[in-house]
Amino acid sequence: MIGEKVEHPQFGPGQVVAVYRNGAELMVRFANGLRFRRPRHEFVKDGQALGEPKPAFAVTYEPPPPMNQSQREARQLVESLRVGIAPAQHVPELTIDLKAERESLVQALNQAHQQGGAVRAVVGEYGYGKSHIVELTTQEALARNFLVAPISLDLLELPPHRPFDIYREAMSHLRYPDSDERGLEFLLEKTADPERTIPQLRDLSSAGLDPLVVGLQALANTASSRQRQAWTRWLMGGRRVSIMNRAMPRGVKFPSIYKIGHNARQIAYLLTGVSALARLGNYSGLCLLVDEAESYSLLTPYQRPKASLFFQAVIYAALRDQQERLSEEQFPQHRWRDYPMAYGRGQSLFFLFTLTRSDNRMPLQEWLDEEEIFYLEPEATPQEMGHFLQRILEYHAQAYDYQSGERQGQVRRGAAEHLAQGARSGRFSMRSVVRLAVELYDLLYLYPDYDVATLLDELRAQTR
Repeated sequence: MIGEKVEHPQFGPGQVVAVYRNGAELMVRFANGLRFRRPRHEFVKDGQALGEPKPAFAVTYEPPPPMNQSQREARQLVESLRVGIAPAQHVPELTIDLKAERESLVQALNQAHQQGGAVRAVVGEYGYGKSHIVELTTQEALARNFLVAPISLDLLELPPHRPFDIYREAMSHLRYPDSDERGLEFLLEKTADPERTIPQLRDLSSAGLDPLVVGLQALANTASSRQRQAWTRWLMGGRRVSIMNRAMPRGVKFPSIYKIGHNARQIAYLLTGVSALARLGNYSGLCLLVDEAESYSLLTPYQRPKASLFFQAVIYAALRDQQERLSEEQFPQHRWRDYPMAYGRGQSLFFLFTLTRSDNRMPLQEWLDEEEIFYLEPEATPQEMGHFLQRILEYHAQAYDYQSGERQGQVRRGAAEHLAQGARSGRFSMRSVVRLAVELYDLLYLYPDYDVATLLDELRAQTR
C-alpha cells in the first residue's frame, strides 16, 4: 500500500507514505508537498473508492444492573480478602489451621468464667495471623456473653509502658454482646443500682476505697446529667473535675486513679473490678485483648521494665493462685495509695496479648506455662487449604455473579497443595495465602482462556 498513487477529491493526487489503524487511515503526500492523514474511504485509486464510509453512531450508556444485598456483601468481602484481611463477621469461617488454638481459647474463656481468670499469649511473625486470632477471640467471647475490650498498641500513641493509657483505651472501646454501644458508660448505667448491684460490688471489693464503688454511688445519687457524665468519663480514665464533688457520697473520701508512678497494680485491680461488675450486670466477664505487634521490642531499656510490670500485673490479677511463677510481693504499691492486686471473688477476666518474634520480646516462659503460649507456625494441610479455597470460591462466584466450573475446581485442587507447601516452607505468610487465593480466581474470571496448567505452574514456581 505504501508508495501507491491515490487521489483525493479535495487535495488532488498524492502518494501513500504511511498506514495507520490497520489501514483504516492513510498518510498521503500530495503534489503541492503537503501531507495529510485522512480516512481510507476518502481516497480513490484507479477510479475505485478504497473503502466504504462507516456510519457514525452514538453508544447509549447502560448502567450495570444494581447488585442485590448478598452480592454486595460478597463483593465487599472479596475486596477485604484482596489485601489479606478477613472481615470480622467472617473470621470464624475463614480461619486456616487454628483448630488447636480455637479449642484452647474456648477452654480459657470457660476457665475465666468458672475460676476467675485465664491468660493466653500469641507469638508469631508478621502476617502469620496474630490480629486474626484477636478478632477470632473477640467473636468467640461475644458469643459467650463476655464484654470485650480489643486494643492495638502503638509505639507513639499507645505504648505498652503506660498502663493508665491502656486502661483508658480499653474502657473507651468496650464492646457488648447485646448492644452496639461502645465504652464503659453502658455498663455503668446498667449497674448503678443502689439496692442490688452497688452493695454486692462493695462486698466483693477488697479495697478500702474502691473507685468503681464510689463512682457507682455517685451515679446513683445524682440526677444531673453533667455530673453523671463527669463521673463516667473519670471512671473511663478521664480527668477529675470540680463538678464531681457535688455528687460525691457524703463522708466518703475521694478515691484516686493515678496516671503516673507505679500504677500497674492499680490498673490490674480496676480491670478485675470491671469484670466483676460485668458479672453483676448478667455478663460472663471481661475479655481484654491487646494486639501488641512490635511495640514492646522497640521500647528503650528504661521503658521496657514498666511495660513488663504491667503485663505481669494483669497476668497475676487474672490467674492469682492458678500459677506459681509470679508473686504479689514483686509488684510495688503507688507511693500515695495501696491497692490489692485483684478483686478475687466474683471476677472473670480473660487476658490475651500478641507479640512479634524478636530478640527483645517479653520473657513469656518466666510468666506463663507452655500451654498458655501460642507459637503461630504455618502448618496447614492441603485438605485444610482446599476447604479454605472452596469458601473463597463460593464468595468470589457470588460477588461477580458467575457459576464456578471445572476450571475453578482444577485450580482449587492444584493450588491447595502449592499454597500449603509455600506456607510450610516460609515462602508465604497466611496473609499472602489469602491474597493469592483471591488472585487465582480473579485470573480465571478475567481471562476465560487462561490455561489452568500454566497458572498452577506459575504458582508452583513461587513456592520454590
